[in-house]
Amino acid sequence: MAGRWLLPLACLAASLLPAAPSTRRGEVCDCNGMSRQCIFDWQLLRETGNGYRCLGCRGNTEGAHCERCKEGFFRRRERECCLPCHCHPWGSLSTQCDNYGRCSCKPGVMGDKCDRCQPGFEPLSEAGCRRSGQSLQCECDPAGSSGNCRSGRCVCKASAAGERCERCKRHFYNLDARNPMGCSPCFCYGHSATCVSADNHSVHNITSTFQQGAEGWRGVHASSSPAQLQWSPRHRDAFIAARRSEPIYFVAPAKFLGNQQLSYSQTLSFDYRLDRGGLQPSPHDVILEGDGLRVTAPFLPQGEVLPCGVSHTYTFRLDEHPSSKWSPRLNHLEFRRLLGNLTALWIRATFGEYSTGYIDNVTLVSAQPIPGVPAPWVERCECPAAYGGQFCERCAPGYRRDSPGQGPFSICVPCGCQGGGICDPDTGECYSGDENVGSSVSCPFGSYHDPRQPHGCRTCPCGHGQGCSVVPGSEEVTCDHCPPGAAGDNCEYCVDGYFGDPVASQPCQLCQCNGNVEPNAVGNCDRRTGECLKCIHNTTGFYCDRCKDGFFGNPLAPDPADKCRACACNSVGAEPLKCRRDGSCICKPGFEGPNCEESECPACYSQVKAQVDLYLQQLAELELLFSGLQAGGGAQSQELERRMQVAEEMLRTILREALSLQASYRSLEGRVTRMNGQGPSSRSRLGEIKATVERLRSLGSQYERQVQETRQLLERARLDLESSGATLRRVVRAFVCDTLLV
Repeated sequence: MAGRWLLPLACLAASLLPAAPSTRRGEVCDCNGMSRQCIFDWQLLRETGNGYRCLGCRGNTEGAHCERCKEGFFRRRERECCLPCHCHPWGSLSTQCDNYGRCSCKPGVMGDKCDRCQPGFEPLSEAGCRRSGQSLQCECDPAGSSGNCRSGRCVCKASAAGERCERCKRHFYNLDARNPMGCSPCFCYGHSATCVSADNHSVHNITSTFQQGAEGWRGVHASSSPAQLQWSPRHRDAFIAARRSEPIYFVAPAKFLGNQQLSYSQTLSFDYRLDRGGLQPSPHDVILEGDGLRVTAPFLPQGEVLPCGVSHTYTFRLDEHPSSKWSPRLNHLEFRRLLGNLTALWIRATFGEYSTGYIDNVTLVSAQPIPGVPAPWVERCECPAAYGGQFCERCAPGYRRDSPGQGPFSICVPCGCQGGGICDPDTGECYSGDENVGSSVSCPFGSYHDPRQPHGCRTCPCGHGQGCSVVPGSEEVTCDHCPPGAAGDNCEYCVDGYFGDPVASQPCQLCQCNGNVEPNAVGNCDRRTGECLKCIHNTTGFYCDRCKDGFFGNPLAPDPADKCRACACNSVGAEPLKCRRDGSCICKPGFEGPNCEESECPACYSQVKAQVDLYLQQLAELELLFSGLQAGGGAQSQELERRMQVAEEMLRTILREALSLQASYRSLEGRVTRMNGQGPSSRSRLGEIKATVERLRSLGSQYERQVQETRQLLERARLDLESSGATLRRVVRAFVCDTLLV
């Protein structure tokens, strides 16, 4: 019992602590009563305007000002104590709960603390609760799981999460089966850890196929002296021949260099052939240099021998994961810095004296901000107030770089211009406000010279991240540098391949048709709603994300051959235009087999079914005829007699079909009797059918005898037929259902 009061008492004691006094004018060591110690933090001052960070937060709180509860704790109201969530470690999705102490439960689990199974589920395990009788086989997302299953629970890759490993952990994005980590960490130049996959970039490969020449590739010795590179017009490749033992390298041209951030987590590949055998790779076969950093990798693992005279494709993943073979090991930010300013790409050509190396089909997978096949490895960052841009790569208006030499890696701090003006993001020079900057200073991006105020700059009346200019000879301001997908004088509409409504503050977004539309066609999606209008590959849906009726497969597969294929189901035994996601058919009652081509029913079933269908059709026609005769009570006697003759003949036809059907019933009765355990119930139903047939025969005789008593017969026949028809339908349906079960 004493432990129950321990936390509230500690929280109460912490809340009674006096706030530490401020030592800087205008700033307060504000710890919300949960600490009495602070230190001064310049970074915190730049970000928030208050540089005092609290130490030793009590009452299970944390944060620069002890302003929030720790992970696994909650408070019902502001400034109340932080209480433990006590979420069950097996049944809850996380240790965190809501403001009422309620935890988020895994499937099949219930309770405020997720500590028990829902009715019909058992038992509670690390995988939650499963439906009673359900197997413990894992159904893991192959992109995020390691392929293992322990006690019914998927084993996720390092950066994947979820019961099925179907999502990325916090601060990661782009779940990718080819990524050994599962997801990539958010980059954002180190200014944010929250991001998602961008929707405004498409796949773009930087290539050299040597079809027309050397394409700018050069040869360089390891000592940096130039070497001769030759191009073969016959084989359409480049090669270098060695005369000395010193290694010679193929050196990539400018299109492979510069800012290659969009190639992070993608691949560099090339075809390479060596004319000498028995040679082993070195640790420095591929070299990347950039931003003062250098990494190398071998063609093949240590101990293997390079193939002789055979072209082989070598592929290198561009990230810091150990499986990517780069040495030395860089951290995430270092590898991104290297790619952001790539100054050299060397590929080894020769191995020893008199060796010749050949290279072809060099490909660097990258992305570009235009419509096309989506490139989900490109991130879109959620930036703090001081930063702007898709990657938080620039300072927001009113901020400048604290260390301009670091470029986009530099933190952004307030301009400090008098009167609240904006400033140059690199130098900090003020442009507007109360500063007198003179007329020779140009306005920064996002602002313009107002002709009525020649010594100041005004913010563009455009969306965030757009520039503008003044139309010569007028005061009209037009927007330029529209965001991706937008166009018009004021960036007011979306171009083809994008959708949105910039006028209504709905930015243009890339149409998401999952590669299931013609890439070069116009009007693939609605420019307002984003609905895909011209789905191909047998797909359909708002985003062309599901297969048409009668097709199955994965509409999101990159290879068209793996998308939607036709269901191979028997047209007689299978449900029309339907099959499951794996292509298996959905059989009608009475059919089985992979394609529903086999009938479960006895041989006489089709005969019984045909007779029943005809019988019900004729019964319905007779009912309609009687209804018409009753409605036309004032008809002449000849017309009435003719109609009665038609009715009489129809009734006789029904009786003849009933006798034929009765013969089929006798055959079926003998079959049913021979089946174990089925005889009594089936004979009982057959007896009911026979009794109904006898009633119809009796009704026909009565009809013939009393044909002159028209009105009485019609009324009696109508009543009898209503009763007999209802009974017959009920019995026939029960009989057919029973036949299916047989």
